[in-house]
Amino acid sequence: MKQMKRGLLIVITIIGLLCYPFSGYAQADELNFEDLFNEAVILSIGSPNAIYDTEDRIIDENNYNIVPYVKNQRTMVPLRFISESLGARVAWNQATSTATITLAGKEIKITLGSKTILVNGKKTALDAPAEYKQGRTFVPIRLISETFGKKVFYSRGIIVISEKAILHPTQDAEIVDYLKFILEPYNKSPYTGKNLTNQQIAGFEQSVVLLEALDRSGESTGFGSAFAVGYGLYLTNYHVINEASSYVIYTGKDQVYEAAGIVAVDKTNDLALVKAKIRTNVPPLHIGSTQNLAKGQAVVAIGNPEGLQNTVSTGVVSGLRVIDNQSLIQFTAPIASGSSGGALFNKKGEVIGVTSSSIDEGNLNFAVPIDYAKSWISKYNSMTFSKITVLNQDQFREPSNGSGTDAPEETPKPPVVTPTGNVSVLNEVIQEAVTDPSRPVVYAIDDSESTIVSYDLIEKKVTKTSTSFSKAPRKLVYASGELYVIFSDGEYSPYRFDGEQGGTVRVLDPSTLQVIDEWDVDIDPYDIAADESGHVYLTSGSGQWTYIKSYDRTTKRELSSSRVYHQTKIMLHPSENRIYSITTPLSPRDMDVFRLTDGKFTTTYDSPYHGDYKLSTVFGITPDGKFIVNGAGSAFTATNNKTSDMNYAGTMDKFDIFVANKNHTEKFYTATKNVINQVDTNTLSTTKTYKTQGTIVKLLMTDTQLIAITKVTVTGSTLTKNAIEMVTEL
Repeated sequence: MKQMKRGLLIVITIIGLLCYPFSGYAQADELNFEDLFNEAVILSIGSPNAIYDTEDRIIDENNYNIVPYVKNQRTMVPLRFISESLGARVAWNQATSTATITLAGKEIKITLGSKTILVNGKKTALDAPAEYKQGRTFVPIRLISETFGKKVFYSRGIIVISEKAILHPTQDAEIVDYLKFILEPYNKSPYTGKNLTNQQIAGFEQSVVLLEALDRSGESTGFGSAFAVGYGLYLTNYHVINEASSYVIYTGKDQVYEAAGIVAVDKTNDLALVKAKIRTNVPPLHIGSTQNLAKGQAVVAIGNPEGLQNTVSTGVVSGLRVIDNQSLIQFTAPIASGSSGGALFNKKGEVIGVTSSSIDEGNLNFAVPIDYAKSWISKYNSMTFSKITVLNQDQFREPSNGSGTDAPEETPKPPVVTPTGNVSVLNEVIQEAVTDPSRPVVYAIDDSESTIVSYDLIEKKVTKTSTSFSKAPRKLVYASGELYVIFSDGEYSPYRFDGEQGGTVRVLDPSTLQVIDEWDVDIDPYDIAADESGHVYLTSGSGQWTYIKSYDRTTKRELSSSRVYHQTKIMLHPSENRIYSITTPLSPRDMDVFRLTDGKFTTTYDSPYHGDYKLSTVFGITPDGKFIVNGAGSAFTATNNKTSDMNYAGTMDKFDIFVANKNHTEKFYTATKNVINQVDTNTLSTTKTYKTQGTIVKLLMTDTQLIAITKVTVTGSTLTKNAIEMVTEL
């Protein structure tokens, strides 16, 4: 099922980190949300949600019925909330039903039912009397503008109270739409302390969010789930956040919040508490206990399996287990990749566990008991939100460099080199390249010019360049004497869905680099594979739950498609009868296989594991076709039998780059930084090591040469360049 499209928050977020043009304000080209609404109070008719000084607030956390309303064509707003937000002090005299507000040397007295107020003892008329409703005093909005000395903007139910005029009703209609969107009220909590129906429990989905983890460069490392346990506090699994530098929170209402960081972690019990940068108004869930939990008891799980946000599933408690010294709840409600960090409810709608892992065979699913997080929830909910501090991410990030420390790796500076007979410095910027199987030529994408170039390994120079393309070439492969190059119509985005995507496959003549054929596709091409029988396979880089598609080279027709997550990487098995893939954004990552007959997908299934083994986005298939090797250091079988396919086979040295050649089945090569390992195909052990002068970007193999594309700094210059290094003869 296609994920629901997201709205204006793709463009602008309340966080204020993204800029958006407001045509009606000060003729500025761009304005920051925080700058625009600094110290402003923002309300919406009929909503308990508010914003003050760019932070989400609840007008009355104990009563969601305290909302602005319209009566007799007068807009009534909650007096205490606005007064205190603006820095005033409010005192209530029960005997006289009078509120006294003190603000900036001004004393204002308001009596219920009266059309006059006293401002420093002087009577002032109101256009409507103050009213008592739901235990709170409401006053006409005109009081705020005329008595408090503030500017008030009102349009289509949105109220903005500020020191300055901010918006224009017509010119700033889009920002009004945006404010209505983010202030839309949440549903009243169905929690009663009594047993609920499954439909009622499903209403708690408003408090379950999708948590995206990002690396230092801002690239997604995976999606998981989390749920609100306090205003602005979200509980999740440790393994969802343990390799990331920052996080983004997506609510089911399409609100987007940046996380300030991690408040607390419990590695042993796989738990982490995340704090949003601003105090969000997502309603916290009710916390239960596993003390009286028993087998057969009904449970409901809510999470984001495969990125399908707020999926609800039902089941029963299968058992209470201790696995590897960790207490776990075993249950039958289905979960999948992306459900990690979701909420497991009992029939009262109380959270009893954090869904953490599953085993596909036998529907074996597990959750961490909520009891382990109760002390956190109690402690941090008793604190002022702004006083809650976050940890240094590096204190608990999993080491990825094999150093045994959690310290961040600095990006190494490209080494300074002097060009030699084995090192040729290029003027092109190259990330993607392939070799010609029959000629000593490397074909590469030159990112600086959006061209394809051919580099002659004998002459040691670029000998041909294609015409410059209007869109950036993404990737290229060589098959059946032709070069296939893919182009996307737009930048990859989780929110470019079906109907918004598009791209092109172009076929180039390797000898001339001229385009000899092309066809358009209806996905954003991200990765490509091509076989020797004239079939081309593409995955999409956009759209969350999207497609892998196959095409006939001659007719250019789409042959078949299958579901994948966006930015899935693929690799064709040497037998060309199946494709293996690995997901990029999801957490934990997963591997899948797509079996092929005449270019069509026939059978698809994923690996038998769910987070059991750490997976990086770098993987490869050994040249004999027997193993799938992953950059995190794990190896898995590659067989024609589902039962034995993708089974864990053992460990090997970690790597960031992989290359193999079907004409050298006895060995393949991996690399990290400037070190290349020659790996024995049978034992997966390193048998020889090479070092390059530059930092390796890409490894390539011909029948006779091992080649590295590297980053270097040439002697006498401070500029970074790409180089081609001839590593060794094969």
